[in-house]
This record gives sequence, C-alpha cells and structure tokens, in this order.
Amino acid sequence: MTRRLVLINPRNRVSLYGDYLWEPLAFGYVAAATPDHWDVELIDEQCEGARDYSQVDADLVGLTAFTTQAPRAYQIARQFRDRGIPVVMGGIHASLVSDEAAQYVDALCLGECEGVWPTLIADVESGTLQARYDGGTSGGSAVHPDRTIFAKYPYEYVSAQTSRGCPMDCSFCSVTAFNGRIFRMREIDDVVAEVAAIPQRDIIFVDDDLNGFSPKAKRRCLDLFRAMTAAGLNKQWITQVTINFGDDDELPRLAREAGCAGVFIGLESTDTKSLALIRKDGTSQKRGADYYRENVARIRRHGIGVVGSFILGIDSQNMDTVVADILQFAAETELDGLNPTILTPLPGTRDYARHDAEGRILFKNYPDDWEKYTLAFPVTQMPHVSGAGLMRRYIDVLQYFRPEHVAARYWRTHDTVSPEAAWHAFLWNRVWTNYCLRSGVFRRAPLAESYPTGIPREVPDRPLVDAALIAASVMPTIRVAV
Repeated sequence: MTRRLVLINPRNRVSLYGDYLWEPLAFGYVAAATPDHWDVELIDEQCEGARDYSQVDADLVGLTAFTTQAPRAYQIARQFRDRGIPVVMGGIHASLVSDEAAQYVDALCLGECEGVWPTLIADVESGTLQARYDGGTSGGSAVHPDRTIFAKYPYEYVSAQTSRGCPMDCSFCSVTAFNGRIFRMREIDDVVAEVAAIPQRDIIFVDDDLNGFSPKAKRRCLDLFRAMTAAGLNKQWITQVTINFGDDDELPRLAREAGCAGVFIGLESTDTKSLALIRKDGTSQKRGADYYRENVARIRRHGIGVVGSFILGIDSQNMDTVVADILQFAAETELDGLNPTILTPLPGTRDYARHDAEGRILFKNYPDDWEKYTLAFPVTQMPHVSGAGLMRRYIDVLQYFRPEHVAARYWRTHDTVSPEAAWHAFLWNRVWTNYCLRSGVFRRAPLAESYPTGIPREVPDRPLVDAALIAASVMPTIRVAV
C-alpha cells in the first residue's frame, strides 16, 4: 500500500535569504530514510511563499523550523491536524523548545532524526505513533540524502555535509546544544562519492565548521581536499570555516585546488573583550583584529573570497564605535561580503539563559514572538544602548550593501581574488542589497532616488572608475544613535 509523506519547510515572515537558497538538507536525509512504499513530496515555502494546505492530502506531514519559523510551522500543523492528518516536527527549535512544540504537533523527532525515522514510520503504519523520538547526536548519517525531492525548486546551491558538531562553544550559538561539541567527521571516500554523484556544479557544504580545531581535524580536512582534487570533481563550493582556516597557506591552497570559491567566517567582533565574553577561540580572544587581518589576507591570496559575520549588541561593545569598527575592518581587509547580525538570545544557548535570568528579554509572548528572533531585530535589553539605538546602528552597517558598492565589490574581488570568488560573494551581497531595498534601508543614501527596485542575478557592469577605489569607500556618514 502506497502512502504519502509531505515534508514542509515553513516560510519566515521576515526572510533575508528568500532569493539565496540552498537545499534544506535535513529533509533529504529524512526522504532517504523513508521506506520505498511511501511517496515523498517537499513543499518549500522559502521558495514559493506561504500557501493554503486545505487541499493537500497526506498520510503524514513532517515539519522543521528554525526559531523564527516556529510560529508558521505551528500554523501549518493546525491545518493538517484539524483534518486528522498526523504531524511530526523536528529541527533545532523543536529539539530545544520541545515542551512548547509538543503542544502543536502529534510527535516530535528530536536531534538528528534519520536514525530513528524508520521506527517512527513503522509506528505510523501500525497506528502506534509515539509522542517523542530522540535521534540524539550519536554519529553521522548512514545514508546519503535523497535529492530527488529538491528537483522542483531552483536552488542556488546543492547542500552537502562532511561533518557534524562544532568544537567551539560560543555563548550565542545553538549549534552545540543541537549537534553537540564532538566534531564528527565523515569518511573521506564517502564524501567524495556523494559529491561525485551530484550533477550540479555549485555546492554548499553546510558544516558548522568544516576544518575544526584539532590536528586530527586539520589532517582530515587536508586529506579531503586532496581526495576531491584527485577525483576531478569539477565543482565550485562554498562553506563555513573558523578563522584558523587561514593560519597557514596549506589549507586554503588545497581547498582552492579542490574547488573552494568562498568561505563564511564568524568573526563576530573586532573587540577582544567582546570575543572573550562570547567565548570565541583563545587566539581570537588574545589577538582579535590583527589575527583576523592576517588570516583573511592569506585566504584571499589563494583565490578564495571571505564573507565575515559580525554581531552588534554584545554587552562589552562600545556602541559609539561599533559601526565604524566593523566597516573600517571590512574596508581595510577588503572583505568580499558581510553578514551583520544583532545579538539574539536563541533558546538553548547560554545567552538566552543569562538574559532570561536577568530579566532582559523584551519579547516573550511565545510562540508568536519567535518571529522576531531573526538576528536582525533587537529582542533583548542592552546595557549601553536602547533597542531603537541599536537598530539605528544596525541600519548604518547595512549601508555596506548600497547598490553602487555591490558592483564595485564584485569587480574588485574578480580582479584581486578570483572570478569564482567574485560570483559567489556577489550572490551573497546581492540578497542583502535586495532585502535592504525592499525594507527602505537606503532611503537616506545620497543616490537613493537612482536605485533600482532590485539587483538582478547577473554579472554587474564594470564601474567606469576603478572598482577597488569605489569598493574601499564604503564608510557612510555615521550617526551617533541613542
């Protein structure tokens, strides 16, 4: 008897990355672990927008959600449960706020669920669905993801994963609460075989930290890059690494030979006190911006673009200088892209526990207020700035993405790093620029009246004047916000 499983990725009410999409890999693993007599369909609201499910039939519905997606996930669950269709929810929010999530669905799949998914399916078939299934963090997946479910959508990147867990323990991050601090590395031959079977060129390795910190992790990373190069995969890929990826020339050189075009690095702050407060790695805490500058330069010299992520609102930051510090660092190091965020105490993190104990969290009408936990909106009281003041500073940082800078930055990266790095950094910067255009962030910019409604997905025209000079001139007039 054929049964039907519908997997749904809920839409964020506020989505920064609506047109910068990679496959929701967890669903690929779930599909692979589902018996063959089940038909599996993916509905990705991040691609097609929120929809009505009154006419969608299923024997089982599977939902996932980051925290900001949780309210929408619960709305979707209600539409199916009202018709007697069972709903199971997994993902990071359901795993870390399980008592809340359990009120809105029939079953929870906690942790890394593909290991327990066959048991859950068997229970659905026998009519004995349990309230909770705990996959834990016992190891890597025993199956390759089934990517046929992604074929209906025009994803920017194919998603793959070489490791799980993160050896760091940053106070703001929920990764270690969900995937653990044990750095679990897949066998190299298995990774290469999976990547070789992917027909598309562009891949994102969604590892939380591809290279790790231990000598063993580094050796494995080097061996992985050598194996990918030897296999002649002809892929272009991006990933997330820690700043120690640039400690020497060997890692970035071999990564580039293996197809790496860009890396995303959580730099978080140029202030060593702030890095100590959030428990960033020891070298970063001691050396801060000097260490960052050296390693960013080394990575870029090997043809790999660098997107640097920063947090505004860390307690120890000087809020009168933080905007200038970030933009000055981006200009000095010629960062190829930026990911500015606002400190957000996500559930399961030490920051949430501390801010909650101190009575600092401003929005606790859960689950509705989870929508505000986007990393782009102040949800907690800061000691040195009001919420409105922090938001104004955030908008100042977003001036980095003004349309005239996107084209100049593309050509600077193209000419000084590599054409591949330029393209992948452009895709990232473009989505931020389009988000800012839609949100009116640039309305006070000198050229605001000439701005387009959106930046197309195509190589921008080369500026008439030197691109490097324009790209270096990204410092807007900084207002002193209160």
